Amino acid sequence: MSQPPIILALTDGKAGHETQTQGIVQLLNQQQAYRVEWIQLTLPSKWVYYLLKWKLKFSCSTAWLSHFISRQQLEKIKQQNVAYIVSAGGNTLLANLLLKQELLKSALVKNIVASSLRGIAAHYFDVVFTIHASQENLERYLYYPIAPNKMSALALTKAQARSHLGLDDADQVITVLIGADTKTVGIGSATSWGVMLSKIREDYPHAKILCSTSRRTPVVFEQELAQYAQQKGIFTADDQITWVAQGQQCDIKNYICAADWVLCSPDSTSMVAEVLMSNRPLLVFLNKSRIYDVDIFKQLKFLAEEKLIAFYDSLEQGNIHEMIQKLEPKQHSQIIDRELQKII
Repeated sequence: MSQPPIILALTDGKAGHETQTQGIVQLLNQQQAYRVEWIQLTLPSKWVYYLLKWKLKFSCSTAWLSHFISRQQLEKIKQQNVAYIVSAGGNTLLANLLLKQELLKSALVKNIVASSLRGIAAHYFDVVFTIHASQENLERYLYYPIAPNKMSALALTKAQARSHLGLDDADQVITVLIGADTKTVGIGSATSWGVMLSKIREDYPHAKILCSTSRRTPVVFEQELAQYAQQKGIFTADDQITWVAQGQQCDIKNYICAADWVLCSPDSTSMVAEVLMSNRPLLVFLNKSRIYDVDIFKQLKFLAEEKLIAFYDSLEQGNIHEMIQKLEPKQHSQIIDRELQKII
């Protein structure tokens, strides 16, 4: 146990869950006191998982860990000085709690999860992150309307991000993040985004625009938007445009942290959370009639009521500058970290 303490990060391979796990790790490891080790879990069939959850109501056997990690992995973990087990997503719940029970046989270890517990008792975890206000006062729960993510406690300043991108401190910088339609949210046509970008260019003629699409954005959408922008003369030589679906790449953390304010599509709540965690004013470009998921709309509406984001409705439109000025960005990482320390 003379080894440096370790944060064990469990992953089910889902990007959204990994970014939440990464956020919690960054909150715990702000002083770089821990070594971080990621463990890719093997996931049993859903029927085996349901059976194990049912059996957990009556007993807890760490032998069930064999469904999630190999014997060799477990033996290696048991030889290490594990301080925290961290994970996100329902698929990681059982592995997280079982691993803690196994390690408690020889050392003190705490575990943290970001997920709905789906019927599993909260006492198996030291901290349960939740974005649901109804769980705010429950024991072991840490409520905050923005989930931890890779921007949590990120040691990247605006000046550093701008330096990475070749931008000056005095530049006016606007970042635009575009996702794609999902089953529950429509982001609008390439033309509607072109019109929005035209308005930004008109209102902020000297700004440098950082624009990035996502892995889910259709190539056709990117091509139509690029053609519209070229016809209208929206982008200048000083702007930086990344067409991700066509194979281009950028460090999105730099794009976010370098911005004076950010415009994004409403399809990804994780993207919204990442921008908010960076303390940047955020404008969400949407058509309210194209948000079909009630829970997503409620979450966005709550954030708007708290003046953390503003809606720019493609139908109602509005004054961008006034919307940005009314926002009240907060130091979310500091608030979450303070609440986390109270519990652990």
